[in-house]
Amino acid sequence: MKDKVLQFADWAEEHWIALIIILSIVMMFFLCSILASWLAGFWLKALYGMNFELSSCWQGVTAIATGLVTIISLGGACWAKYKTDSKYNSAPGQMPGQKIGGNDNVR
Repeated sequence: MKDKVLQFADWAEEHWIALIIILSIVMMFFLCSILASWLAGFWLKALYGMNFELSSCWQGVTAIATGLVTIISLGGACWAKYKTDSKYNSAPGQMPGQKIGGNDNVR
């Protein structure tokens, strides 16, 4: 089990930007479904007098928006690190993390 966790950690470290994009898409899907239910409830309450608690949707929207901002902020921080590494810590024309003469120039 430990090997599988370490294997996943290595994969996640290598594909962090893809994970940020996937998590952002999932969070946007939840946000859109909550907004759709809020809109349906708003119209059903207005047109047919159905009882629908609109404040519960606002709480869900707030929670999902907070999570989405957190995920995107983490992605921005990681991207800033990559940009800094590529600008200051690697040779011109070479990607960060590539070996130069047997030495790893990033870690």
